[in-house]
Amino acid sequence: MGELAGEPDAELAGEDQGELALVEDDPEEVFGRFADAVPQTGEGGAAGLGDTFGRLWNGAKEALRQLTYLEMKKRAGVVGKQGLGPLLGRIAQADPEVGIHLIGHSFGARLVSFALTGLPPGGSPVKSLYLLQGAFSHFAFADALPMDRSRGGALEGMAVRVDGPLVASFSVHDTAVGRLYPLASLSSRDDSAGLEDRLFRWGGIGHDGAQAVEATVATLGPVGTAYPFAPGRFVNLDGNGVITRGQPPSGAHSDIFHPELVWAGLAAAGLVAGR
Repeated sequence: MGELAGEPDAELAGEDQGELALVEDDPEEVFGRFADAVPQTGEGGAAGLGDTFGRLWNGAKEALRQLTYLEMKKRAGVVGKQGLGPLLGRIAQADPEVGIHLIGHSFGARLVSFALTGLPPGGSPVKSLYLLQGAFSHFAFADALPMDRSRGGALEGMAVRVDGPLVASFSVHDTAVGRLYPLASLSSRDDSAGLEDRLFRWGGIGHDGAQAVEATVATLGPVGTAYPFAPGRFVNLDGNGVITRGQPPSGAHSDIFHPELVWAGLAAAGLVAGR
């Protein structure tokens, strides 16, 4: 499994590496930790075996899900940095007047964010960045991490490459992102801190917005709402009252088809009078 994870790098930065214990620890220990942390019901009878094999089998299935998440998350960063970023640079070179607005959901939010690191030097063609229920660290854009102020997030300093606002929606009903917090903490063996500290340490943008970036928090409002957007600054959109629908285990992670969210994106892009 170590070959799949690869070496820690900018595409899987320190604030986003809780899951690396999946590929570094003894498998039986990893499976056992997941078995203890995740309730197992409706699993085709495995949860009712009541023995060591049944318990570890359930833990192994959850570990596999998390390992898949780890690889997808890293791949999104690589594609953004090495693929989309240079492409945007070539588009801007071909037409300097073009304005580009980036929007991404889940891992796509990570992809478009890491595209900022792949832009060529000079003025940026990116006029807005809109992250819908982002599935990556809420500290990614931080200049200084709260748990280690000697370093920043993987996207430290990248906000200035957006010649316009940065917007991130979040919702506590997004359990696809929210469920990853205790699991990432579990994987990293970070048991010394309390639960709230661990949730904050491994938090995702889709749960509470971008953190440690002096973001403004605004309630996601109806069509026509004016938002305090500003170039190079984050606005976290509180979607707890709108992004609510979805079945377990993902919850409301994909509940993004709302006119309120469309309006906010258009306003961030300066296409309607909400900016």
